[in-house]
Amino acid sequence: MRVLESGRGMVVDSLSRTRILRVPALRRYGPALYAPMITSGRSVGVLIMFRNVGEKEFVELDLTTAESFAGQAALALVLAEARQAQDLAALLDERERIARDLHDLAIQQLFATGMQLETIRRRASEGVAPANLEAVVEDALDSVDSTVRQIRAIVHSLRDPDADVGIVERLRREASLARTGLGFAPSLVMTIRGRIIDSEDAHETDADLADEIVGPELSDDVVAVVREGLANAARHAQAASVQINVTIGGSGEGDPSDNSVWVRVEDDGVGLPETATRSSGLSNLEARAHQYGGSFEASVGTERGSVLTWSVPKR
Repeated sequence: MRVLESGRGMVVDSLSRTRILRVPALRRYGPALYAPMITSGRSVGVLIMFRNVGEKEFVELDLTTAESFAGQAALALVLAEARQAQDLAALLDERERIARDLHDLAIQQLFATGMQLETIRRRASEGVAPANLEAVVEDALDSVDSTVRQIRAIVHSLRDPDADVGIVERLRREASLARTGLGFAPSLVMTIRGRIIDSEDAHETDADLADEIVGPELSDDVVAVVREGLANAARHAQAASVQINVTIGGSGEGDPSDNSVWVRVEDDGVGLPETATRSSGLSNLEARAHQYGGSFEASVGTERGSVLTWSVPKR
């Protein structure tokens, strides 16, 4: 807290001997270094480095190097927060637009249809001949058809913002938006034809190749799998870390016809309950895999946590 508040780094010769340590568990370490993460004159965190008891103490040069790295990390953190805020703002704007469209178009149309049906009920109770009600019924049916078309158009418009966005960018957005629910940024690693790419700054050729292999329909399913895995981790896992691995185009051993896709979402949370039943979300993932002849499995991690594995073979 002293480093965070003052913005000045600090070197400690040995945590095992210091008298001001507030976290007793840290006494098992020896030399320590505290470097403030500062950007735009504001401290956003502290980078802490430890060495085991008896090892070489940190020196001022180590602190200078650590402070330089901490400054870069702070800038990256602020940029990530700004990107997240931008994504959330776009999401809220989209929700407001949907609400307006539903209210101004579909709901008003349904209200008008309700008035038409009320007219039919009233005239029928007055003994009006059915033949004289046919025109009103036809109008009501036309209104229902029109409302269905409007709702479909609104739902279809939800896909339009991503219509020109590739799978790499869509997955990056999912990982970025998940920070709100998780409380931290999940790790996203993508492999295309056996080559690991940087999801934050993927080369245009890599992104185009991923889109070519996956295709628009399967792209929606891959995003849905990752989204469900992140949502489960946020709601149930109590995890401290989540890793997303997406492999597109197999191992890349020279087979241009290999358009398989493999998705793995792993967390270090509390794991799957022993008496767990298949939720609707997991059932949906299984159905999404089966429609391509693929597979889905939810299992316990190597040590703890849970693992969702979803794959689609060559198509």
